[in-house]
Amino acid sequence: YWVYMPEDAARPLPELYVTDGQAYLGAGRVVEVLDREYEAGRILPFAVVFVDSRDPDAPDVSRRNREFMCNVDYAKFYAGELMPAISSRWTGAGPTTPRGIMGVSFGGINSACFGMLLPGVFQLLIMHSPASDEHLRVIEDLYRDRPRNPSALFVSHGGPDDNEQAARRFIQTLKDKGYAVQDVATGGGHGWKDWRPLIDDSLRAFSSNAYRISFTLFSR
Repeated sequence: YWVYMPEDAARPLPELYVTDGQAYLGAGRVVEVLDREYEAGRILPFAVVFVDSRDPDAPDVSRRNREFMCNVDYAKFYAGELMPAISSRWTGAGPTTPRGIMGVSFGGINSACFGMLLPGVFQLLIMHSPASDEHLRVIEDLYRDRPRNPSALFVSHGGPDDNEQAARRFIQTLKDKGYAVQDVATGGGHGWKDWRPLIDDSLRAFSSNAYRISFTLFSR
């Protein structure tokens, strides 16, 4: 993993975890966005942890399929190993420090899974183009049938080429259940040219949620 720490920020710091961290750093160019947003004063300080989804012993091998679909052991790794290490070494975060998790496509499904597997741990779940229809159906059933957890959600999706109907059904299920949802409809597709413009919105949503600023519900 890689950790982004704002300069001269006081601890403890809120923590935003990013699955497929290598892709967000590369294709997503998130560090550029973070620097720009901090300089402009549009976000308040928080740490960002970019978690690599590749096998460290075989970088050409992705572990997404094994880990992202509500894998209990993966959630236990976060709660029992990764997060304590980040808090101890970097952020000074404690049990009540605000945290979020962000993912794209299958990583977005993982964000929703963590909301259920680790209720109360992540105050904001960020899902960029959660895929696929089948995965969304499983997640929708979980959120409809289980007690509401404390998380708010940021869910983006595109048009017909980006599971639009399944995403809209999931978002409506969340709203019916009483979740705070920031719903961003872009009309675009399923790729980084569609996701990259949403990163600043996602970072602002986490900053607002972490610092208890008004959590805006909107579509565009």
